[in-house]
Amino acid sequence: MKDLDRKATDLARAAWLYYVEEMTQSQIADKLGVSRSTVIRLLQRARQSGLVTISLGVASDMFEAERDLERLYGLKKVRIVPVADDGVMQRRWLGQVAAETLQEMARNDSIIAVSWGSTLRAMADSLGGDVSATGMKIVALIGGLHNADQGTNPYEVAELVGQFFGAPARALYAPVYVRNAETAAGLMSDPGLSEAVDMARRASLVVFSVGSLSEEATMLKLGYVNATEKEFLERQGAVADIACRWTDAHGKPVQLPATINPIGLSLADLRNIPERLLVAGGMSKQQAILASLRGGYVTHLITDEEVAAALLEQARIDGLSD
Repeated sequence: MKDLDRKATDLARAAWLYYVEEMTQSQIADKLGVSRSTVIRLLQRARQSGLVTISLGVASDMFEAERDLERLYGLKKVRIVPVADDGVMQRRWLGQVAAETLQEMARNDSIIAVSWGSTLRAMADSLGGDVSATGMKIVALIGGLHNADQGTNPYEVAELVGQFFGAPARALYAPVYVRNAETAAGLMSDPGLSEAVDMARRASLVVFSVGSLSEEATMLKLGYVNATEKEFLERQGAVADIACRWTDAHGKPVQLPATINPIGLSLADLRNIPERLLVAGGMSKQQAILASLRGGYVTHLITDEEVAAALLEQARIDGLSD
């Protein structure tokens, strides 16, 4: 096969795997035996050449809802995606829009702090196009989760984002939670860790998701919050896991069990970062998303239609629309 024919075939094959078979860019790279950056270039060329065309079947009222949410909750920008048939597709759609938004918000000579999870992994895997950013640094927002799914750990997500922007990525080399306060204080005083945490505090942009206290919540399923700790948090009124810190329905930090001592930025640190992009969807996270908005932790929001409608209704109940 001629080289030109092979390149055209790779272009079509990459586009098919991504848009039809819904494989991630990393999976396509493994399948084709190329680097992830090559896959990104192939997908970009597929769109530029007209091989792939994308039509947006979005009702005009979705754009109105975005503007309403911006006005009612004092946000700089809101993007809403349609409700998907399953969680995997929902995270993919959220990740695609988050990737576009991140590229719009990225600046030269800046620090970006990145959290973790399957939605943010979908965002990292959707990064594509020709973006130039010099002097940028990426840092993980929280400590590590040793038993998280491959590719969703804080440092892994930060590393993928760093690879796309050509920026060095810094990890917080410590567990996300430790069992006693003395150990936490000792870790936070370590020069290497404290330097990474200080770097995250100086970020101009943070990208994060949120979790709930339901049995399906990742922190519970992974065992980072056990049944006794869950009951304690429920008694405190906890509804939202924001960067592995817990808040009540109004976004106010709650008392944590003595056995949960987070490593990483505090909620006050998070709120001090100038631009804060929250990427989360699904009605199971609606309360946590609302708490994040009420607590002032969000400047930019990406969510789905169903959650957006619930937030607008809550704004009406709370009298924000008067």
